[in-house]
Amino acid sequence: MTSYALLWTKKGILFFLFFIDLLKLSTSYSVSDANNIHDLLFNQSGYKTLVLPDFPVNVSVEYNLLTVNSLDLKSQTLSTSGWFTVVWNDSRLAWTKSSYGNIEYIYATEDIVWHPSLIVQNSISELSSLGDDTTVRIQDNGEVRWELPAVLSTSCDMDVTYFPYDSQSCDIEVASWGFHTEAVQLIFLKTNLNLQDYRTNGEFDLVATSQHSSELLEDGLAYSELLFRIVFERLPGHYIMSVIFPVIVTAVLTSVTFILPVESGEKVGYILTVLLALAVLLTLFADNMPTTSKHTSVLVVFLTVTLGFACVAIIVTILIIRLYHEPDHYIAPNWVHSLVRTFRKSRCGPKSINHLDKSTVTENKPSTDMSKWNEKDSNLDNIKLNTSYSNKELAEFLDNFFFVFFTVLYILVTLCFTITLSVAE
Repeated sequence: MTSYALLWTKKGILFFLFFIDLLKLSTSYSVSDANNIHDLLFNQSGYKTLVLPDFPVNVSVEYNLLTVNSLDLKSQTLSTSGWFTVVWNDSRLAWTKSSYGNIEYIYATEDIVWHPSLIVQNSISELSSLGDDTTVRIQDNGEVRWELPAVLSTSCDMDVTYFPYDSQSCDIEVASWGFHTEAVQLIFLKTNLNLQDYRTNGEFDLVATSQHSSELLEDGLAYSELLFRIVFERLPGHYIMSVIFPVIVTAVLTSVTFILPVESGEKVGYILTVLLALAVLLTLFADNMPTTSKHTSVLVVFLTVTLGFACVAIIVTILIIRLYHEPDHYIAPNWVHSLVRTFRKSRCGPKSINHLDKSTVTENKPSTDMSKWNEKDSNLDNIKLNTSYSNKELAEFLDNFFFVFFTVLYILVTLCFTITLSVAE
C-alpha cells in the first residue's frame, strides 16, 4: 500500500514539472524569434506596402472618447481628445507561433505595413491623414491593430434657440481617403462609442452617442464614411445666475421710472441708465452667440423686446415731463381727459368723479370779472370749463397708469419667456 502511494506521488511530481515546463514555453519571449518573424514578414516575403491585402479590405473603426475640451458656440466647433482603434486583417502578416517561440504578436511602425488612409472629414484644422509615426500591433493570425491618438477640432452646427437649456448634437466624420468602397470598406468595430475612459465636462453633460455609416460621392466613385455622433446637454446653473436673472431684474427696473416724481429731475437719467445696461447685456450676450440667422436664441429675443420697451418708456417719460411743465393755459387733448375719466370712473365710481370734476372746475375757473374778458379769452374759458383736470394731474395720472401698464407687460413677457424655456426642458 505504501509503494502504491509512493508511485502516485512520483507521477504527480513529474506531471507538475511537465506543466511548469509547458507554462514557461508558452510565456517565453525571445528577441531572436521576434527578429525572425520580422525577417519572415518584411524581408523574405517581399512585402509591399502599396499592395492591398484583400479586395475589398474590411477596416473596422472605433472611437474612444477621453474628454470634451470645449464646445464653442461662437465658432461652432467641438474640441475633443481621444483615439481611434483601427483593425483589419492582412494574411501576408501571419505566422505559425509554435515555430517562433509561441510569440502571439509583434509591433511595427505604420510606414512598413499597408494601412488605410483615414481623414476627419469635418475637421476645421489641417485636413490630413490620421496617424504620425504611430505603432501597429500585428497578431499571429494576420490581424493588424492600429491605435491613433487624436485631439480633434470639428465643425458642429449648433442650435441655440433655447439657450441655456439647449442640447447640441455633433458629428465626427471619418472617411477613407484615396480608397473607394470597392477597395476599402469602413465598418464599425463596436456598436457604440467607447466611453470607458471618458471624463465628464463641467459645462455639458453627455447624454447619448450613436453611429451611422454613409458614403461620399466624387467623380462617380463612392468613398466609405463613418459618423460618430455625440449629443450634449448644457448644464444651465451658471447661466441662470449670471445671464437670465440679471436680464430679468434689469428689465423690471424700467417700469420703476414712472414712480419717480417729476420734480426730482432724475426720470430721464434713470431710464437712460437702464437702457444702457440692457444694451450692454444684449451686446455681451450676442457676442457669444453664433453669427448665423438659422437659429435665434429666445433669450436674445427677450433682450431685444425689453430694449424696445425701454425705448418706448423713454419717449413716454419725456412726454409726461413736458405735459407736467406746460403753462396753465395749455389744454391737453380731449382723449387724454376722457382716458382719465374712464379709469377714475372704473376705480372710484360716478359720484366720486362728479365731485372731482366739480372741484376741478371750480379751481380752474378764473376769479376776474366776466365782463373784462375778450372774445378769445371767453372761448378759452369755455374749453377750460369742459376740462376736468389740470396738466399736473394728468401727468401724475399717466405716471401711475404707465407704471401699472409696463409692470403687467413685463410680467407677461417674462412668463412667456419662462414658459418657452420650460418647454425645452
